[in-house]
Amino acid sequence: MQSQLLRASAVLLLMCSPSVSGEAPSGAPAYQIRPEATVGAFGVLSTDAKVYRPLDTVTIGVRGRAAGDAKCRIRVCDPNQRPYFETELTLTDNRAETQFTAAGPLGAHYIYLFWPNQKRHARYLNFQLEAETRVETGDRDFDDLYPFTRESMRLGRRQYETPQGRFVGYMSADTNHFDGIWLRDWIYGLPAYKFWELDMTCGLDRFLEAQTDNGMVPDGIERDGRTWRVGLESDVEYIITLAVWQTWMATGDDRWLERALPKLEAALNYIRSDPKHWDAEHRLIKRQHSCDTWDFDIDGASDKGQSRHVIATCDQSGYFLAFRAMSRMYEHLGKPAEAERWAKEADEYRQRAVELLWDGGKFLHHVHLEPIDHGNFDERNQLAMGNTWAMTRGLATAEQSRQIVDEYRRRHRETGDAYPWWSLQPGYPDELGYFGRAYCKQGGYANGGLMPWVGGELCRGAFFCGRERYAVELLRQYADHLRRTGGAQVWYWPNGEPGHRTPNEVPYASWGMAEWTSALVEGLAGVRDQSGQLRRVELAPRWSATPLREARVTARYAASQAYFAYRWRRDEADGTIRLTCSGSGEQADLRMLLPEGCEPVAVRVQEKPVPFEVAHVDQSRYAVFSVPIQGGGEVVITCQRSSPK
Repeated sequence: MQSQLLRASAVLLLMCSPSVSGEAPSGAPAYQIRPEATVGAFGVLSTDAKVYRPLDTVTIGVRGRAAGDAKCRIRVCDPNQRPYFETELTLTDNRAETQFTAAGPLGAHYIYLFWPNQKRHARYLNFQLEAETRVETGDRDFDDLYPFTRESMRLGRRQYETPQGRFVGYMSADTNHFDGIWLRDWIYGLPAYKFWELDMTCGLDRFLEAQTDNGMVPDGIERDGRTWRVGLESDVEYIITLAVWQTWMATGDDRWLERALPKLEAALNYIRSDPKHWDAEHRLIKRQHSCDTWDFDIDGASDKGQSRHVIATCDQSGYFLAFRAMSRMYEHLGKPAEAERWAKEADEYRQRAVELLWDGGKFLHHVHLEPIDHGNFDERNQLAMGNTWAMTRGLATAEQSRQIVDEYRRRHRETGDAYPWWSLQPGYPDELGYFGRAYCKQGGYANGGLMPWVGGELCRGAFFCGRERYAVELLRQYADHLRRTGGAQVWYWPNGEPGHRTPNEVPYASWGMAEWTSALVEGLAGVRDQSGQLRRVELAPRWSATPLREARVTARYAASQAYFAYRWRRDEADGTIRLTCSGSGEQADLRMLLPEGCEPVAVRVQEKPVPFEVAHVDQSRYAVFSVPIQGGGEVVITCQRSSPK
């Protein structure tokens, strides 16, 4: 039976197949193949893949027309039809091949084939240029950090349908608000989730809609839309400002930004006028006596903190950066008067804060506005977590940052603690009787516990101030921590034992893991967005602080598909550093960390010399120059070995 079916199928196929001569089967209309309407009249265009990453090599194959061709021309255009590669090819045996580097904006790119004397292309073909944030070096300490973070942090992603509308955010990793989002924990995860998150603005809309008439912003929002605010908190208004700024940089949504700015104005006016938060004498933000940026005062106090106010370093760095952010947002929207007003406010605010809080080697934990008796405990000796923010937010100068980093290193050597990630060092002694809860005893939680976010900011600050090799050490310590423990919790005891205070502790603290991602991408890989949408990038690859000789880096905002990518290679044999970059933006301001003992003698871009300077950051040296992102070509820095001093 089966053999009969096979024979019948074969007969049917023969009956239905057109004859080689072009004659139609009996009963079918006759036709004649027209050579001018076949591929032989146009030629064939092909690529070795359909999807590429930025800086991949694309191989194009060409087959000439049936009549035979000697030459052709290839043009490659980005999704906006801007050409970025063009070449003439000679065909051999009616075939040719060429290669180019995929670059420019993400999306569908166009390859056009022209024959001699043709104004219109004969064939075209598309390929997709796609990108994901990625660091590739061959060293797992660096390569595994971002994918591990993304996989872990997405476990804390929450999507709620509140009565006010959709809410997407990232939860705290230890909160008693099990089904709610704290603004701070969510936004301090932004340095990482901006690379994969698509729903960037709806959660912020819910917070801005809940703003009170006097400008106050809530601390958090529950699943059902209810909000809360901890009265002690003085940082919420700067956090919402930084949230809008950083979200806009990733999305590029100018209309959304314009709608948000009046609400930010109201929030910052509130915090600078409410007697509970504003100290008129020093013209700085104040708060109740707390453990740095945390949200609780001394246990059991009967006066609700009304007689224990301080000016804390953590708040001052946040508001300084928030004021700078307001200036930059107004500048982008073409409002120079408002931009200048906020820039002046930022500079003056920073000056007042530094004069009050810098003690010559670090920033004070805080300054008391009313007398607080700490007995024999010298609070001025505390190294508070807000010092790391002072470095990364710009409150500290480069020299002050180096002193802070060196103080962390000194205390780490002296204490022998697992990591230099202290919330406070030392915490308030137990004999003061401030905290009855076990997790708040000295060395615990915000009273001396180790917090990954502090380590991440310390690492990032060390990269920025000329302590690059120490920063690499910190990154490797953290990578080892992730491999051994499987994640990052909110806090640890000084010996590295995980700390617990609620039933909701999970090992994927977004406020912590994100700061280490930023240390990797902005610090070691050196990609910092200067204008939003990665239009202008400060590119400071610091791979020379490692033994590595090659690196490939891509940073992409998922919500807008803005990206920047580069390849870096160091060749000790001929004393060159080579870099090729691509992106959706316009300009890269390069600050290339030079290897020890190497003196740059020339910088060439697309084989043409360009002027450069050598900038000194403490003992580190950087070659400084700018290149266009579009069509920038290969950068070659030629160095010679300098003689020892």
